[in-house]
Amino acid sequence: MTVSRYRMRFEKREALRFISHHDLMRVFELALRRSGLKVAHTQGFNPHPKVSFALALPLGVESLDEIVDIDFEHEAEAPSPESVVEQLGEQMPPGLRLLSAEIAKGRPRVTAVEYECELPPDFAELDELQDRLAAFMGSDAHPFTRDRGQGKAPRSFDARAFTQSATLEGRLLKMRLSFSQEGGMKPSDLLQVLQLDPNRHFVTKTRSILAELSEIQDDESSE
Repeated sequence: MTVSRYRMRFEKREALRFISHHDLMRVFELALRRSGLKVAHTQGFNPHPKVSFALALPLGVESLDEIVDIDFEHEAEAPSPESVVEQLGEQMPPGLRLLSAEIAKGRPRVTAVEYECELPPDFAELDELQDRLAAFMGSDAHPFTRDRGQGKAPRSFDARAFTQSATLEGRLLKMRLSFSQEGGMKPSDLLQVLQLDPNRHFVTKTRSILAELSEIQDDESSE
Protein backbone atom coordinates (compact mmCIF):
# COMPACT_ATOMS: atom_id res chain seq x y z
CA MET A 1 0.00 0.00 0.00
CA THR A 2 1.36 3.43 -1.02
CA VAL A 3 0.61 6.71 0.76
CA SER A 4 0.54 10.05 -1.07
CA ARG A 5 0.09 13.47 0.48
CA TYR A 6 -2.27 15.95 -1.18
CA ARG A 7 -2.04 19.64 -0.39
CA MET A 8 -5.42 21.28 -0.88
CA ARG A 9 -6.52 24.89 -0.92
CA PHE A 10 -10.08 25.72 0.04
CA GLU A 11 -12.50 28.52 0.91
CA LYS A 12 -14.22 28.82 4.29
CA ARG A 13 -17.05 31.32 3.96
CA GLU A 14 -20.53 32.36 5.07
CA ALA A 15 -21.77 30.76 8.29
CA LEU A 16 -18.79 28.39 8.42
CA ARG A 17 -16.53 31.30 9.37
CA PHE A 18 -18.02 31.02 12.85
CA ILE A 19 -17.09 27.37 13.45
CA SER A 20 -14.02 26.55 15.53
CA HIS A 21 -10.85 24.89 14.23
CA HIS A 22 -11.87 21.70 16.04
CA ASP A 23 -15.26 21.71 14.31
CA LEU A 24 -13.56 22.31 10.96
CA MET A 25 -11.50 19.16 11.49
CA ARG A 26 -14.69 17.21 12.17
CA VAL A 27 -16.25 18.56 8.95
CA PHE A 28 -13.30 17.23 6.96
CA GLU A 29 -13.29 13.88 8.75
CA LEU A 30 -17.00 13.38 8.04
CA ALA A 31 -16.59 14.40 4.40
CA LEU A 32 -13.67 11.99 4.01
CA ARG A 33 -15.72 9.08 5.36
CA ARG A 34 -18.57 9.87 2.98
CA SER A 35 -16.31 10.39 -0.04
CA GLY A 36 -15.05 6.80 -0.20
CA LEU A 37 -11.46 8.00 -0.46
CA LYS A 38 -9.03 5.88 1.53
CA VAL A 39 -7.40 8.29 3.96
CA ALA A 40 -4.30 7.11 5.86
CA HIS A 41 -4.52 6.91 9.67
CA THR A 42 -2.04 7.28 12.48
CA GLN A 43 -0.90 4.21 14.41
CA GLY A 44 -1.61 3.40 18.06
CA PHE A 45 -4.61 2.84 20.32
CA ASN A 46 -6.54 5.85 19.00
CA PRO A 47 -5.85 6.16 15.25
CA HIS A 48 -7.13 9.25 13.49
CA PRO A 49 -7.05 10.47 9.88
CA LYS A 50 -3.82 12.10 8.74
CA VAL A 51 -5.26 15.56 8.15
CA SER A 52 -3.11 18.60 8.91
CA PHE A 53 -4.08 22.26 8.49
CA ALA A 54 -1.34 24.76 7.71
CA LEU A 55 -2.74 27.36 10.09
CA ALA A 56 -5.75 27.76 12.37
CA LEU A 57 -8.07 30.52 11.13
CA PRO A 58 -9.24 33.11 13.69
CA LEU A 59 -12.90 32.60 14.59
CA GLY A 60 -15.24 34.83 12.59
CA VAL A 61 -12.77 35.47 9.76
CA GLU A 62 -13.84 34.42 6.28
CA SER A 63 -11.10 32.86 4.15
CA LEU A 64 -10.54 32.56 0.41
CA ASP A 65 -7.31 30.59 0.77
CA GLU A 66 -6.92 27.91 3.45
CA ILE A 67 -4.47 25.01 3.19
CA VAL A 68 -4.84 21.42 4.40
CA ASP A 69 -2.66 18.33 3.88
CA ILE A 70 -4.35 14.92 3.67
CA ASP A 71 -2.57 11.58 3.27
CA PHE A 72 -4.35 8.99 1.09
CA GLU A 73 -3.59 5.30 0.64
CA HIS A 74 -3.71 3.72 -2.80
CA GLU A 75 -2.73 0.42 -4.36
CA ALA A 76 -0.94 1.48 -7.55
CA GLU A 77 -1.01 4.83 -9.29
CA ALA A 78 -2.01 7.78 -7.10
CA PRO A 79 -5.39 9.32 -7.98
CA SER A 80 -5.15 12.63 -9.81
CA PRO A 81 -5.43 15.78 -7.66
CA GLU A 82 -8.41 16.86 -9.77
CA SER A 83 -10.31 13.65 -9.05
CA VAL A 84 -9.61 13.96 -5.32
CA VAL A 85 -10.93 17.53 -5.29
CA GLU A 86 -14.06 16.46 -7.16
CA GLN A 87 -14.76 13.38 -5.03
CA LEU A 88 -14.15 15.07 -1.68
CA GLY A 89 -15.66 18.39 -2.72
CA GLU A 90 -19.04 16.75 -3.37
CA GLN A 91 -19.31 15.97 0.35
CA MET A 92 -18.52 19.46 1.64
CA PRO A 93 -21.24 21.62 3.22
CA PRO A 94 -22.24 25.04 1.83
CA GLY A 95 -19.60 27.63 2.61
CA LEU A 96 -16.67 25.24 2.23
CA ARG A 97 -15.33 24.80 -1.31
CA LEU A 98 -12.21 22.95 -2.39
CA LEU A 99 -10.25 25.00 -4.92
CA SER A 100 -7.24 22.91 -5.94
CA ALA A 101 -4.88 20.12 -4.92
CA GLU A 102 -1.36 18.97 -5.62
CA ILE A 103 0.77 16.05 -4.51
CA ALA A 104 3.25 17.35 -1.96
CA LYS A 105 5.94 16.30 0.50
CA GLY A 106 6.74 17.58 3.96
CA ARG A 107 4.52 20.01 5.81
CA PRO A 108 3.50 23.50 4.68
CA ARG A 109 5.10 26.41 6.53
CA VAL A 110 3.16 29.66 6.43
CA THR A 111 5.36 32.76 6.39
CA ALA A 112 2.73 35.46 5.87
CA VAL A 113 -1.03 35.93 5.56
CA GLU A 114 -2.93 38.60 3.63
CA TYR A 115 -6.26 40.03 4.79
CA GLU A 116 -8.75 42.63 3.63
CA CYS A 117 -11.19 44.69 5.67
CA GLU A 118 -13.83 46.71 3.81
CA LEU A 119 -15.03 49.67 5.85
CA PRO A 120 -18.76 50.44 5.73
CA PRO A 121 -20.13 53.32 3.58
CA ASP A 122 -20.99 55.35 6.69
CA PHE A 123 -17.41 55.22 8.01
CA ALA A 124 -16.51 58.91 8.28
CA GLU A 125 -12.93 58.79 9.55
CA LEU A 126 -10.99 57.81 6.43
CA ASP A 127 -8.58 60.75 6.63
CA GLU A 128 -7.90 60.16 10.31
CA LEU A 129 -7.44 56.43 9.69
CA GLN A 130 -5.01 57.15 6.86
CA ASP A 131 -3.00 59.37 9.22
CA ARG A 132 -2.92 56.71 11.93
CA LEU A 133 -1.90 54.07 9.40
CA ALA A 134 0.90 56.25 8.00
CA ALA A 135 2.21 56.96 11.51
CA PHE A 136 2.14 53.26 12.38
CA MET A 137 3.89 52.13 9.19
CA GLY A 138 6.46 54.88 9.60
CA SER A 139 7.33 53.86 13.15
CA ASP A 140 10.29 51.68 14.12
CA ALA A 141 8.25 49.72 16.67
CA HIS A 142 4.76 49.64 18.14
CA PRO A 143 4.31 47.63 21.37
CA PHE A 144 0.95 45.88 21.59
CA THR A 145 -0.62 43.63 24.22
CA ARG A 146 -3.38 41.17 23.37
CA ASP A 147 -5.82 40.13 26.09
CA ARG A 148 -6.11 36.33 25.81
CA GLY A 149 -9.12 35.90 28.09
CA GLN A 150 -9.71 34.71 31.60
CA GLY A 151 -7.01 32.50 33.06
CA LYS A 152 -4.47 33.23 30.31
CA ALA A 153 -1.55 35.62 30.48
CA PRO A 154 -1.69 38.54 28.01
CA ARG A 155 0.67 38.35 25.03
CA SER A 156 2.89 41.36 24.32
CA PHE A 157 4.75 41.86 21.02
CA ASP A 158 5.88 44.46 18.49
CA ALA A 159 2.94 44.90 16.12
CA ARG A 160 5.06 46.84 13.61
CA ALA A 161 7.55 43.97 13.31
CA PHE A 162 4.73 41.58 12.34
CA THR A 163 3.21 43.96 9.75
CA GLN A 164 4.89 43.50 6.37
CA SER A 165 2.53 45.93 4.67
CA ALA A 166 -0.75 47.76 5.27
CA THR A 167 -2.51 50.12 2.87
CA LEU A 168 -5.83 51.91 2.71
CA GLU A 169 -7.29 51.94 -0.81
CA GLY A 170 -10.51 53.89 -0.63
CA ARG A 171 -12.49 52.02 2.02
CA LEU A 172 -10.48 48.81 1.66
CA LEU A 173 -7.80 48.15 4.27
CA LYS A 174 -5.25 45.59 3.02
CA MET A 175 -2.87 43.86 5.42
CA ARG A 176 0.03 41.47 5.00
CA LEU A 177 1.05 40.03 8.38
CA SER A 178 4.08 37.83 8.93
CA PHE A 179 3.96 34.48 10.68
CA SER A 180 6.79 32.52 12.26
CA GLN A 181 7.24 29.31 14.22
CA GLU A 182 6.87 31.41 17.38
CA GLY A 183 3.45 32.64 16.31
CA GLY A 184 1.91 35.53 14.47
CA MET A 185 -0.32 38.56 14.64
CA LYS A 186 -4.07 38.52 14.12
CA PRO A 187 -5.84 41.01 11.85
CA SER A 188 -7.90 42.06 14.87
CA ASP A 189 -4.65 43.14 16.55
CA LEU A 190 -3.87 45.56 13.73
CA LEU A 191 -7.43 46.87 13.74
CA GLN A 192 -7.05 47.69 17.43
CA VAL A 193 -3.69 49.38 16.79
CA LEU A 194 -5.47 51.57 14.21
CA GLN A 195 -8.29 52.29 16.69
CA LEU A 196 -10.87 50.22 14.82
CA ASP A 197 -13.30 47.94 16.63
CA PRO A 198 -12.62 44.32 15.46
CA ASN A 199 -16.20 43.36 16.34
CA ARG A 200 -17.67 45.92 13.92
CA HIS A 201 -15.52 45.39 10.84
CA PHE A 202 -15.63 42.31 8.63
CA VAL A 203 -12.23 40.75 7.81
CA THR A 204 -11.51 38.35 4.94
CA LYS A 205 -8.35 36.29 4.61
CA THR A 206 -7.34 36.47 0.96
CA ARG A 207 -4.03 34.60 0.70
CA SER A 208 -1.81 32.17 2.60
CA ILE A 209 1.86 32.53 1.68
CA LEU A 210 4.08 29.47 2.10
CA ALA A 211 7.85 29.22 2.43
CA GLU A 212 9.65 28.23 -0.72
CA LEU A 213 10.79 24.61 -0.85
CA SER A 214 14.45 25.72 -0.72
CA GLU A 215 13.77 27.64 2.52
CA ILE A 216 12.17 24.59 4.14
CA GLN A 217 15.06 22.37 3.09
CA ASP A 218 17.57 24.88 4.53
CA ASP A 219 15.68 24.93 7.83
CA GLU A 220 15.58 21.15 8.01
CA SER A 221 19.30 20.81 7.22
CA SER A 222 20.22 23.28 9.96
CA GLU A 223 18.34 21.36 12.68
